[in-house]
Amino acid sequence: MKKIGKKYEKRGFTLVELIVVLVILAVLAAILIPALLGYIDRAKEKKDILNAKNCMTATQAKLTKMYANRSASDTSAINGTKTPGDHGDMWLKGSDFSKTVFETADDLPYMYIVGLGDYNYYKDSDVHKAYTCYFAVYWGKQEDDPIFFNGSRWLKEYPWAVDGQNNFTVNGTTTQLQFYVLSSPSNNLYDTWKTLQNKVKERVKKN
Repeated sequence: MKKIGKKYEKRGFTLVELIVVLVILAVLAAILIPALLGYIDRAKEKKDILNAKNCMTATQAKLTKMYANRSASDTSAINGTKTPGDHGDMWLKGSDFSKTVFETADDLPYMYIVGLGDYNYYKDSDVHKAYTCYFAVYWGKQEDDPIFFNGSRWLKEYPWAVDGQNNFTVNGTTTQLQFYVLSSPSNNLYDTWKTLQNKVKERVKKN
């Protein structure tokens, strides 16, 4: 029987070769992982914006129907619970209104708040503002970041200047708002805003 020559003998990788391979893999990981994470973040952001738009469309459709059918009634016809305060903010968590919105939008966010023109302020001068969304916060999942509607588009950053009187200014236009909480991890308006403020502060520190 012929013996296999030395040139045909099996041999393993040398230590140097293994180190070179590991270095190449490390370089590839350093290049690809950030790109992959960025892709995942962008995909999540697009999904949140799509869900937020669906919620906004469902909300505005409901408000438009209410506006068309109104008869000497204000937006309290939504049948929420008014919260203490001069502006009559509405707590709609678990209400028929919020259920209808989330069924239509096929989405139940961690937090969803809209701001309409304050009915009591605009009822005699420009009542359609009380049925128009100028403000929104959409927070899909607890581990995600909220996004904000500034009256025309969705943004990552909180976009409003507030004067302490519920007057929100965006793009040079000031509107007095009344807030409607449709979804929240908290059980009252104060804790809802506190949760949102803490999340915004956390994101500012992170960036």
